[in-house]
Amino acid sequence: MSSYNKRITYFGAVRSISSWAKVAKEMCLCLAQRGALVNIYERKGFLYDSKIDLGGLEKFIKDEFLGDVVLTFEHPKNYIYLPENKIKIGFLVYEFTTLPQIWVDNINKFLDLVFVPSLFVYEVFVSSGVKKEKIRILRYGFNPDFYYPGERKDKSLFNFLCIASPQKREGLDLLLKAFDEAFNEIEGVSLIIKLSYRRNNPKLFELRGFEGLIEDYSKKLKNKLNIIDKSLTEIEMGELYRSCDVYVSFSKAEAFGLPFLEAQACGKPCIALNYSGQKDFLNMENSYFVPHKIEISKNEEYEISKIKQFSALPLHDMACKVFREVFFSKENLKKGFLKEGSAYYHWENIVSDFILLL
Repeated sequence: MSSYNKRITYFGAVRSISSWAKVAKEMCLCLAQRGALVNIYERKGFLYDSKIDLGGLEKFIKDEFLGDVVLTFEHPKNYIYLPENKIKIGFLVYEFTTLPQIWVDNINKFLDLVFVPSLFVYEVFVSSGVKKEKIRILRYGFNPDFYYPGERKDKSLFNFLCIASPQKREGLDLLLKAFDEAFNEIEGVSLIIKLSYRRNNPKLFELRGFEGLIEDYSKKLKNKLNIIDKSLTEIEMGELYRSCDVYVSFSKAEAFGLPFLEAQACGKPCIALNYSGQKDFLNMENSYFVPHKIEISKNEEYEISKIKQFSALPLHDMACKVFREVFFSKENLKKGFLKEGSAYYHWENIVSDFILLL
């Protein structure tokens, strides 16, 4: 088991339900357990929630660059705030096909290394002009204390689960349309949607009229649709995955796809597109793939640029077909499993690999 005795400052968010804050929190906890002297220069930003349990990391929050090494999961525009006399390592994700130029310029100028979570993101970074020698792939993981297989207690309904936000990229509108068409005359099935957040004034990359969309489908689907919009703990999230039969997402592009991994950790097969970050660990043995086509993105990206961006679009008729095939084969469902073994994705082993890469 690798140890690391350098002093490290993490510069970024930890109290947020965003995936990058979750990754940062787990990395900091494991590094502290390995002997690293960790302090956190906390940033707030998207979905900040002061009530989030940090698992003891509160004592490490000291808003200074104290370490020999700085880790950051911040937007590259903020790299100008990083100190000059430290080793600077970035964590970054990108879901589309070409990085904004400011990302490329600031990664190459300010960072010594940049960690990305999947082969998809690696290839996007290289093709966009990030110096290849600066890039390392480091997968994301899950905490086995929360995410583990378990039998469903209530099997009265066949449950599909999706965890998503009302962003165009995540395709909730496409998912609802396909589910409604696939099961409008079929009983004994439900779709559970766990929303990360709701917003009355959508941004350009978010679905307009989302509240009306949810209201319309709730009326049509009635007890077949269950919307969860309250905050859940990690324990509750693990229980939610175990309460479903299949995890489903029509996301058009993922840098990694952490909910897919967590579902697999809980023994659940996935319905997904065979595209982008999740391709690193989803396969024909543990998943059902919806055919897709590649198209120019239509304001799904967070940063609008003159560069054309591409993403995948699930084919509606095939999505309906996959939904029904999975439901009617429920006595012989695929199982969620990770070909490298679950321990490969435990955070402690990811941090060991991170230390070795340093």
